[in-house]
Amino acid sequence: MKNIYIIIAKQIVEEAGKIIREARDTNMFEFTIKDDDTPVTPIDQQVQDYMSKRLRDSFDIQVMGEENCAVIDPSRPYWAIDPIDGTWSFITHENTSAINLSLIEEGEVSVAIVYNPFTDELFFTERGKPSFKGLLKLPLRKNDGVTVVNFKPARDIALLEKLNELYIDEKIKKLVSIGGSLSYGMCMVAKGAFSNYILYFNTLSHAWDLSASILILRNAGGFVTDLDGNDIDPINYQGFIVASASKRCRDEFLAMIAPYTKEMQ
Repeated sequence: MKNIYIIIAKQIVEEAGKIIREARDTNMFEFTIKDDDTPVTPIDQQVQDYMSKRLRDSFDIQVMGEENCAVIDPSRPYWAIDPIDGTWSFITHENTSAINLSLIEEGEVSVAIVYNPFTDELFFTERGKPSFKGLLKLPLRKNDGVTVVNFKPARDIALLEKLNELYIDEKIKKLVSIGGSLSYGMCMVAKGAFSNYILYFNTLSHAWDLSASILILRNAGGFVTDLDGNDIDPINYQGFIVASASKRCRDEFLAMIAPYTKEMQ
């Protein structure tokens, strides 16, 4: 049954991606700043409305999304949508935005899709199954050591400043910072581009934020933990997140940054 969900949901996401691409190509949109100090464009709402209608027409399942979130009964299955994860990147014509879509059943993620419409990368999985990018099973390459670390920039987070010291000391082979969608960053780990991705989520996450990318990465053999190596809740979480391509990548990276994390605790 879930296979049908995946097939239809992927079609909906790809169609929504066309709306996003065409909107940015015209460059005929404005943006405002929400109460949480993040930007929103009319395209965010347009894409969410489109996906919500298509999902409701296709499935007898509740739908919630980041923009003007509908009230749902979390005890029943529901779809969670982030129509444009990484809206700043969308606005500034970077190619690191993504659509997040997940199906939540009994408090667990059962279907997960992340789609970057600008690179045409569609990542997906379902509970208990492998993860894929298009037709290719993830990871695309095995990343079994701390070679490349990606970090999400954040203000006033001392730990992130220490990463450059580790790079200078050649403990990190390559250090990069790619903004935009957090979910796309995690999917980059899932496909083998980075061994680790570290970020700080400064507010309590919602189902549309992390749930899809966490299941994709975990089903690709990766890990998503806090600084102590504990698995995080994919639906509601606040704090540091370390996404790792393998157990070895996780263990080596957490051991590497442990002296700095102890200073913070």
